[in-house]
Amino acid sequence: METDRDLYGDHHEELVAQKQGNGYLLTSAKGIIGEITYSLVDVDTWVIDHTFVDPAYRGRHLGRQLLGFVVEEAREKGRKIIPSCSYALAEFKRNPDAYADVWEKSSGAGYADPYSSSGLRGRMP
Repeated sequence: METDRDLYGDHHEELVAQKQGNGYLLTSAKGIIGEITYSLVDVDTWVIDHTFVDPAYRGRHLGRQLLGFVVEEAREKGRKIIPSCSYALAEFKRNPDAYADVWEKSSGAGYADPYSSSGLRGRMP
């Protein structure tokens, strides 16, 4: 018997990722449920300064998907990334080979910045 529920018992719903400014928003019928933002250090380098996924949607690898959008864009444009937010830095450290081509390590920015941007919409509840 087919069902519209996933393994976690949640109803499937359409999630849409869209580019907005220097970042990506992830939306559902309920509104914005995730975001990732970056800022420009110089013409060749970006700093990922904020990643957020609504707690109700965590555990679905949505943050990793948002990070993937930024990494893919950086690769297409030949940019390097400094992972300043704690999530991005943890993912880069967990999978260094996957991000080796875009990870800017020479800047000395090896730690997450606890005071990084609060994102496109400010603090989300």
